[in-house]
Amino acid sequence: MSELSDLTIQFSPREKTGRQACNKLRAAGRIPAVIYGKDLNKSFSIDDREMRVLLRKAQGTTALLRLLGEKGEDELVLIKEMQTDPIKNSILHIDFVQVTRGEDLQTKVPLVLIGEAEGVRTEGGILEVVSNEVEVRCRPSNLPNQIDLDISELALGDNLQVGDLPQIEGVSFVAEEDTILVSCVGSAGGRSSAEEEEDEEAAEGEEGESHEEGESDGEGESSSEGEEKEEG
Repeated sequence: MSELSDLTIQFSPREKTGRQACNKLRAAGRIPAVIYGKDLNKSFSIDDREMRVLLRKAQGTTALLRLLGEKGEDELVLIKEMQTDPIKNSILHIDFVQVTRGEDLQTKVPLVLIGEAEGVRTEGGILEVVSNEVEVRCRPSNLPNQIDLDISELALGDNLQVGDLPQIEGVSFVAEEDTILVSCVGSAGGRSSAEEEEDEEAAEGEEGESHEEGESDGEGESSSEGEEKEEG
């Protein structure tokens, strides 16, 4: 978990909104942003370079951040939505949601799979990831950056559920314990050993039938040749 003191950024209020005003801010190296809360709706801007550094420290967009204003404002926030331009690799706009100190918050954090599943490594299975995030409920100070899940013992045909997640002090998982997160399934072209045995038995049966048919065909041909010789 990153220290909150490392995830702090200064913001400046902005009075003008709209496309033209936002474009001017971006040209000046700043990102237009908005913070929403129970009784809060504030437009402001933050430095683009500083925000990118902050995101690298936070290791993503799900960490708890601290916004400090020019007039002494001090807000705990989560990123609700971040609009980007993938061609220019630029951040266009960020929506923050206010987090109230001392109250539980509910949000999603990344699910990180650790290791290689036994069913993939030795049985030719395919890892099927049902969810890349886990919804948690906790106090802001306990919010984890990610949830690690060890999948190394996951066998072919098995799955891991919310109930298999590691226990983290002060953090509870919102979904039911039997909610599947990841499973190991057979490959598209893969066949079970039982199916392979059935195919082998069927093939052996077909070979036996072909052999018997061949013998009876041979007997018929010999008989016909004998009849032709007698007629001759």
